[in-house]
Amino acid sequence: MRVWGVAALISVMLAAPANAASESCSATGDLVLAARTPQVDLYDAALGKRVQTMDATKFPACAPITGRAPNMMLQVDLGGKNYWVPPYMVRYRFAGKLPAVCRNLALGSNSEKVGATRGLGEGCPNTGGK
Repeated sequence: MRVWGVAALISVMLAAPANAASESCSATGDLVLAARTPQVDLYDAALGKRVQTMDATKFPACAPITGRAPNMMLQVDLGGKNYWVPPYMVRYRFAGKLPAVCRNLALGSNSEKVGATRGLGEGCPNTGGK
């Protein structure tokens, strides 16, 4: 009987949609869907100080993303006030085309698209080199 209960529990867990938070959020645009970690750190700037730690149960669902920093931090509107959150602490969804990833590639070329770097540098200005 114990094995049956565990098997039933596992089958229910597998049947539940993995992206339930994204399905329940009907808003459009760039959104933070939910907290991913037990607590979410809120910062005053992208490279600023931590000003608050919020429990996942209190973190609002479907919070609009109002900005993105080069260090991947997300600016989120929480109750009319903007905070920055690390992307690994939240589940998020971007709408539309993501901005180009521009880096100085080997030999200064942004036009090489082979192997693991395929697509890297698309939409970026050519910095010279090849």
